Amino acid sequence: MPNDNWSAVATFADPISAQALAGRLTSEELPCQVVSNESIPGLATEFAVLVPAELLQRAQWILEQAHFSEEELTYLATGEVPEAAND
Repeated sequence: MPNDNWSAVATFADPISAQALAGRLTSEELPCQVVSNESIPGLATEFAVLVPAELLQRAQWILEQAHFSEEELTYLATGEVPEAAND
């Protein structure tokens, strides 16, 4: 997964959680990418969020500060506003 220029800040078993963290990092103007161990389409079991190696400490700090609700995770991953917010 990671190469010499990028380091994994976190790994997840599902893509939505990885995308939620990537959304948070992006909102903090931190470059990131989500990669998986998918060798056959649809069979990925691990999703890693990578950041440039020199920004790993900042990304870890952001991760430690993040406390997401289910609604926030859904919004960050999909862009869909939760039903209660639409009323």
